[in-house]
Amino acid sequence: MDNLDSLFEKKEYELIVKLTELSSDPKDLFLRVSSLVALGKSDEVLDNIEKYQGVLEKKYPLQLMKLHFELLLSKKLFDEARLVLKHYENLPYVSQEVEEFMSDMHSRIVQEENPKGRKTYSLDEICDVLEKETEPSKISQVVFSLKDYNVNIYIDSLKIFLTRDDVHPNFRTYALILLVDYKYDEEIEFLSLKGMIKVNPKKLFPPFMSKQFNEVCRLIGEKANQNITLAETALHLFNCFIIDTYPIDIYQHSEDELAEAFIYIGKTYLNIEVSSNDENIKKIVNNIKYIIESTPDLKL
Repeated sequence: MDNLDSLFEKKEYELIVKLTELSSDPKDLFLRVSSLVALGKSDEVLDNIEKYQGVLEKKYPLQLMKLHFELLLSKKLFDEARLVLKHYENLPYVSQEVEEFMSDMHSRIVQEENPKGRKTYSLDEICDVLEKETEPSKISQVVFSLKDYNVNIYIDSLKIFLTRDDVHPNFRTYALILLVDYKYDEEIEFLSLKGMIKVNPKKLFPPFMSKQFNEVCRLIGEKANQNITLAETALHLFNCFIIDTYPIDIYQHSEDELAEAFIYIGKTYLNIEVSSNDENIKKIVNNIKYIIESTPDLKL
């Protein structure tokens, strides 16, 4: 029988996918992913990259990165692309070529997320929305466009926005993260989950860039035992929890406890039987669920 290389040359993609179902060989798995790409099964490609990422990135780092980002950007998954880029940046040094690729990817994500034809707003429009608007869709459009403008021109209105109790809390969080990314160095007021607090954005750590965040994500993937749906659900809930609580420190619990808790919650959401006698984990689960379920749905 032909080997996988010759089958790939003959475009026997379906057969390759079938033959590599149980393989753990890096080359087999890369041909499997490449075959899924050729078949146009982008969702399955992303699932397989997540499932076999640890194996593939050691053997084919640059090829995997190129494939991974092309898929994410083609599906306009810009937030996911930024998280994935941070993951790759935290890996051990591979080569100068890989480093240059990751550096270029930063600007490419920004360029593709903000095409030239994007709607622009006058300063009056921005300030009016930040200070008075209550319609979620209008707030969303302006808040997510703020990074295209100099923060100094709307900072006073943004400070008002960060304290408004008549806008969805996630919008306030996104606005705060903007100032964190900008490294805005001034103490400001922010209406948080725990009420009005004072923070200096420059002194806050970006929510999705810490070692703790990456470790919880890794452990969730590990504890999901190759159940892709469970892993994706638990990771989604973890991201929601971070947005709901930021800038409160959620790592008072260990990374392992948090991962265990989100796997537990993910199973309940998916109606998977849960068995745990760990009362501490159950307590953490109840606190997390209360926060997530207390946050109103964001309807645009």
